[in-house]
Amino acid sequence: MAPPPTSPTTISRVIILLLKIVIYVLASIIIGLVYSLLQTGFSLYHLATGNRLIAGDGGFLFNFHGDKVISYLLATGSVTGFCVTKDLKALADAIKLDLDDYFDKAYASFSLLLLAFFCAAILSIFSSYALPKLVN
Repeated sequence: MAPPPTSPTTISRVIILLLKIVIYVLASIIIGLVYSLLQTGFSLYHLATGNRLIAGDGGFLFNFHGDKVISYLLATGSVTGFCVTKDLKALADAIKLDLDDYFDKAYASFSLLLLAFFCAAILSIFSSYALPKLVN
């Protein structure tokens, strides 16, 4: 028999699950931010010197695969946040907690993360145009 939804065991399990998911979402945000700053540094170096920091085909491949990985990471972070917030809102409504302000802010932040995914996906498409030049 499962413990009631308001028992200390259930509440502690929900809190632990929430913390794990928040850590995943924050990690996806931080990794995306670091990758964006890295790409900005590479672009500024290329503009300032006229040379690429990663010579040869490695730079194009790094951009292509990096954009793919980051876009998938941002997408999964956003979707995870939306799903968990929806489930937690249902749980909070079931035990009569008024956390609508918190959930509205969470939905807004996950929407921005989803926007970041769309931007990374578009950049991934642009970086794929450079790959056929490597074959010729």
